[in-house]
Amino acid sequence: EALYKPRDSREYVMRKVLEDLDFASTHCITNAKLEVNSVRITRNVALAFKARCCLYEGTFRKYHANDPSTGKPWTADESEMYLRACADACETLMGEGKYALVSDPAKVATQYRSLFTSESVASGEVIWARAYDASLNATHILNTYFVNMQYGSYSLTRQFVNTYLNRDGSRFTDKAGYEKTLFADEFENRDYRLMQSIRYTRINSTKVEVPSLSTCMTGYQPIKWVIDDTSMDSNTAPCVTSIPILRYAEVLLNYAEAKAELGTLTPEDIALTVDIVRDRVGMPNIDMDAANANPDPYLCAPETGYRNVTGPNKGVILEIRRERTIELCLEGHRYYDIIRWKEGKMFEQPFLGMYFPGLTQGSGDNRYDVFDMNDGIAGDKEKVDICIYTGKKPLITASFNVLPAAKP
Repeated sequence: EALYKPRDSREYVMRKVLEDLDFASTHCITNAKLEVNSVRITRNVALAFKARCCLYEGTFRKYHANDPSTGKPWTADESEMYLRACADACETLMGEGKYALVSDPAKVATQYRSLFTSESVASGEVIWARAYDASLNATHILNTYFVNMQYGSYSLTRQFVNTYLNRDGSRFTDKAGYEKTLFADEFENRDYRLMQSIRYTRINSTKVEVPSLSTCMTGYQPIKWVIDDTSMDSNTAPCVTSIPILRYAEVLLNYAEAKAELGTLTPEDIALTVDIVRDRVGMPNIDMDAANANPDPYLCAPETGYRNVTGPNKGVILEIRRERTIELCLEGHRYYDIIRWKEGKMFEQPFLGMYFPGLTQGSGDNRYDVFDMNDGIAGDKEKVDICIYTGKKPLITASFNVLPAAKP
């Protein structure tokens, strides 16, 4: 009878999930020496995971009118209950003061990426991680996933790159003609996380490598998890960098989002959460009133942003989403964030890559040269060569076939 009974409702399942998380965050290890061990499942791990799950469920219920397990409206609007549970779990972790972001003002251009390329676990910030040790034959090949085409050619999009702010806190997309910014110029005076997440250059000894258009379809090649030692690029090369699973930065962003969705966010909350995340990379603080008075048009537009955010906190919710998307890039959150926000229409938008102004052979501007290798010969495909320069040094060189209709 139990085997063939009807499917349990989402309401019932999530109640049980919350019960389990409450039990774990009460009864897991609390020994002070083990709590910040980072590779053990402790009370702190349970609290951080509870915050993640409750934020998902709370926002899912807020932005979806019907229970997907029944197709009917929620029997009780408990979105607020889950959002409060998220905020409470975050408050506990924040109030106990066991964690803080790795932050050195002298290292704003490098310390963010170092969390993902270091063999040691940054236990001051990382709540839970997977550690590796070559002497124990415990290794992984994550590095090669981002540099080897057989693993899916990981490629970030221009829509995502455009959301990175300028270092003075102004919006990149407010600049006239931003959509035609050349790749070589896109990193200039931008949030330091951009050049720590996307390959601009990669140095291996004396060899400088640039984005590979053979392993990245958009030109925006992820480098966040990639170490500089190219000997680790092989799919058989053992890598021993640690892998953060739960970070304190996520806890801070979860708290800010939950409070914003509840309508109880204050400037003081922003200062204790999002501003700390931005401080690590030298970005200015958020002005909550200014954000709500002037929501970012790029993040509001149906083609590039979020359709479903409304209310007096619209501007600051958009800014929190910006920070979350950038800070947690490639850590497994983005798809589920889009689902819980009911923003699946994003998947219908074209995935755009770096901007090319067109065929510029002989332009002499040393910025872009795009050569038509077939010189207009008719056929299903044409061979095109691309060379992008910074100054007089080639930044990217690649040859590939394009359909005539796609040719600039």
